Amino acid sequence: MAWLADFFRLVGGLLYWNARKTLYRLRAPRAHCPCQHPSDSGRAWETGCNAVTHWHEPARFRRVCPLLQQNAEGRWRCSVNQADVRPFWGRALAFYGGGLAALYLLATLATFTALRTTGYEVSYPGVAWPPAWSKFTTIKSDFFFAKFKRAFAAQDIGEAILDLSLAYDFNPQNYEAGLLLAQLCQTGQPGLSNGVYARLLLDHPARSEETAQLFFRALLARGDFQAVQTLARDRILAAPVFSPAWLNAFLFANQRTGDLETLGALAREPRTQSLPPDVKTVLQLAADLRAASPVDARQLLINSTSHGATGYTLYFICRQLITRGSPQVALGLISTDDTGLSPRDRTALRLDALAAQGWSTTLDKEIDLLLAAPPTPVVIELLGTHLIRWPDPALLEKICTRLEKSPPPDDEKSYAAYLTLFCAAAAARDEPRLNWTAARIKAILGTRFASLDAVGAFLLGQRKNGHLENYLPALRPLPLEPTYALFCRYSPAFAKPATP
Repeated sequence: MAWLADFFRLVGGLLYWNARKTLYRLRAPRAHCPCQHPSDSGRAWETGCNAVTHWHEPARFRRVCPLLQQNAEGRWRCSVNQADVRPFWGRALAFYGGGLAALYLLATLATFTALRTTGYEVSYPGVAWPPAWSKFTTIKSDFFFAKFKRAFAAQDIGEAILDLSLAYDFNPQNYEAGLLLAQLCQTGQPGLSNGVYARLLLDHPARSEETAQLFFRALLARGDFQAVQTLARDRILAAPVFSPAWLNAFLFANQRTGDLETLGALAREPRTQSLPPDVKTVLQLAADLRAASPVDARQLLINSTSHGATGYTLYFICRQLITRGSPQVALGLISTDDTGLSPRDRTALRLDALAAQGWSTTLDKEIDLLLAAPPTPVVIELLGTHLIRWPDPALLEKICTRLEKSPPPDDEKSYAAYLTLFCAAAAARDEPRLNWTAARIKAILGTRFASLDAVGAFLLGQRKNGHLENYLPALRPLPLEPTYALFCRYSPAFAKPATP
C-alpha cells in the first residue's frame, strides 16, 4: 500500500509544497528554504530534499517538484541552488484539473448509464454538459408519461394517474399530459381536475377555447352549475366569436343556480358592449324575463320579435315561448323567412313546438319526412333529443324500426346518436327499445359496457338512489343538447314541459 500512501502525499503535497515555495520566493532572501536540508550547503547537486523524507519512493515526488534529481552516485539531490528553488503551480493545476476531469467523466458516465438503464431518454452530452441540465425536467416528464401509457394499457388506473400527475408537474407545458390528467380525474377527483383545467387555460391561451369546451362538458356532466356559470361568463367576455354557444351554457346554468345578481351584472358589464348584437339582446332579455310575471314575460317575448329578431335571439325567444306555453306563436316565428336560424335549429324548434301544441298528426308527418332517407347520426340525435323533451313511444318505435332497416355505420358519430336515442327510450319508459339501443351501443364499442345498464335502470326509474349527475359521466360523449334535455327532465330543480 506504499503507492497509495504516496498518492495521498502527492494530492496534498502539490498544494502544500507549492504554497510553501511561493511564500519563500516572496520573502527571499530573508526566508529559509522550505524543502532543502538546512544542514546542507544549499548548492545544486549537494543539497538533499527535506520534502521527500516520508515518501516511500522519492522518485514519485518529482511529480510535485521536477528539481529533485539523482546525482552520479544515485542519491536524490536538489538540482538547483537554494536561491533558485521555485514552485510548479502548472503541475498542480494539471494534476487537479485532470483528476477532476476524470472524476467528472466517471460520474457523468455512471449517471448516464443509470438513467438510461432506468428508462430516461437522455444523451451523454445532455448529462455531461451543465447548460443542458435544464432540459432534464422535460425528460423526466416524458419518462413518467411513458410510464403512464404502460400503466393505463395494463388498466392500473391508480398508478397511471400518479405517473401522469408527475409528468404534468415536471412539465406544465405538456398540454397533452395536463388534459389527460384533467379528464381522468374529473369524476373521482373533481377538485384536482378543475385545478388542472384552470391551469391549462392560463398556460395555453392559444388552445383556451378547446380547453374550455372540454372543461365545460366535464362540469356539466357533474352538475356543477355554479362552475359552469363562471366559466361560461368568462368565455363570453374573452371570446366574443363563440359567445352565442357560451351564452346558451351560461343561461342554462344560471337558471339552475337562480343567481339573478350574476345575470344582471353580466347584462350591465361594460365589456358586453363589444359582444355580438344577438348576445347583448338575449342577455338583457333573459334578465328582464326573470323579473316578469308569466303574462308580462309572454308579451315581452312577443314584443322582442318586432325588432326583427334573427339568429340566436330568435332561437332564444322561440325556445322560451315553447317552454312558457305559447308554442303556436313560436311556430309562426319559425315559419317566417330570413329567420337566420340554421336548418337544424329550425327543425328542432318546430318539432318541439308541434309537440307542445299537441299537433301530433303534423308532427308525425314531419318525422316521416326526416326518415324518408336513411337516417344519419345528425337526424337520429335531433329526433332523440326531441323525444327526451317530449317522450312519445309511438314515434320512438317508428324511428327504431327505420334504423333496423337502414342502420348508420358503426362509428363515433353513430355511437353518440345511439346514446341520445338510448336516453329517449328511457324517457318514454320503453324498456325493450332501451335494451335494443343499449345492444347497438355495446356492439359499436365491442365491450360489455356494464355501467350502461346501471344508467338505464336509473333513467327508467328503477333506481331511486343517486342523481342524474352521478350517471351522466358514463354517457360520454353524449352531445350537448341531449344533456340539457336530460337535466330538464330528470332534475326536479328545473321546470319540465308538459308531456303532450
